[in-house]
Amino acid sequence: MKRGALKYNLNLKSLFMKTLTLKLNLIIILLSVTWHLQAKTLYLNAPSYNSALQALVNQCVAGDIIILRAGSHYVTTPIVFGIGRNGVTVRGENGAVVRKAQNSWNAAAFEISGNNNTIDNIDLDGGNLPEAGIIIYGQRNTISNSKIHNCGNSSAVGAGILLHNSGNPVCALNTVIGCKVYYNYMVGISQNGHSDGRIQDNQIYENGAEGLTVDIHSHNNYIFNNWIHRNNAANRGVGGVGIDFSNGNQLIGNTIDYTVFKSGITFQNNIGGCDGTIVRDNRINFNEGYGILERFTQYQNTNSLFQNNELTGNRLGTHHVSYTVARLGSDEQEKAGFSEELSMYPNPSQGHVTFDFGKYENENISIVIKDLQGKVLHEKNLTGGRSYHLNNTDFLKKGAYIVKLTIGSSVKNRKLIVD
Repeated sequence: MKRGALKYNLNLKSLFMKTLTLKLNLIIILLSVTWHLQAKTLYLNAPSYNSALQALVNQCVAGDIIILRAGSHYVTTPIVFGIGRNGVTVRGENGAVVRKAQNSWNAAAFEISGNNNTIDNIDLDGGNLPEAGIIIYGQRNTISNSKIHNCGNSSAVGAGILLHNSGNPVCALNTVIGCKVYYNYMVGISQNGHSDGRIQDNQIYENGAEGLTVDIHSHNNYIFNNWIHRNNAANRGVGGVGIDFSNGNQLIGNTIDYTVFKSGITFQNNIGGCDGTIVRDNRINFNEGYGILERFTQYQNTNSLFQNNELTGNRLGTHHVSYTVARLGSDEQEKAGFSEELSMYPNPSQGHVTFDFGKYENENISIVIKDLQGKVLHEKNLTGGRSYHLNNTDFLKKGAYIVKLTIGSSVKNRKLIVD
């Protein structure tokens, strides 16, 4: 082939590819325009009843928006977003209230098994009727800028929002943002098997049990900048925030305060231990229990990071590890007789620890430091003395340790954090 002919053929090929690319781009644009033309906004006047709202949900496709007009919208059976009902938004005008009505099922106002749906700017009044306000089973759904309150009662307890893994579908990647969740019979926002979600910028207050739970395989959730205030108001929960058998969660920049009867954050560890939890830059103040309580039953926390938290005015103390007989063994049970005059500081430590024995300065004292697997790393027996300074902690790597203090027949186990 001649050189000129080769060049001509290459130019034709280049022109063909450019034309094909242009046509493909045009097809994509036309499909996008067509999709937007198909998406519609539907309006529901008040007052309305759940059959009308459910009918609108059933006819919606991805991209559709349902606007609830100002006024009352009564729900007696759940508004269901079934599997395959994806990408639908229900948004309230200011003044729109969804009300669970008398004779409703023992079920939520909204049950969402689909994906990518949004509930926005809704005032949901549970009417102190059974069950949760909103239950999410699906993925990538969002509850935003809404008020959820007065859900549940003694006959059928309920949370404000429940993110719950049913197995089919798998509950994950959902978001609750900018909401007020309050006055619910049990938990404000409850997670059970919900992973990789985001709970952010919410006000969660005065719920009967925990403000927030992270329970039973709720892994890798990001919990940021929430105000979790005066929860466990009816003493139905374990604290302001309850965590159990869940790994990799991050609690960052939250305010957790004035929890009634219990601690700000409680690692319950009844079902299983928690691994890799990060608790950082929180304000955990004025709770009636501890700021942070770690219950080590037969399960324990591992690889946790507690860093730069403000812990002020908590009635029982800042950060406490509670051991049970099952965890310690009968020869290590805590026994009565230790005064709070005995102290260990600083804790967390960065290389040295001081033990102040207070009124026990004339007693025989034993100090044993163990790792969380029970291996003894340091032992010291003292006869008299006001204090003991441990200046070299090179044998302690960054992490958590158990300090067993024995005075006579009394034993006290405390947690030492080295960072």
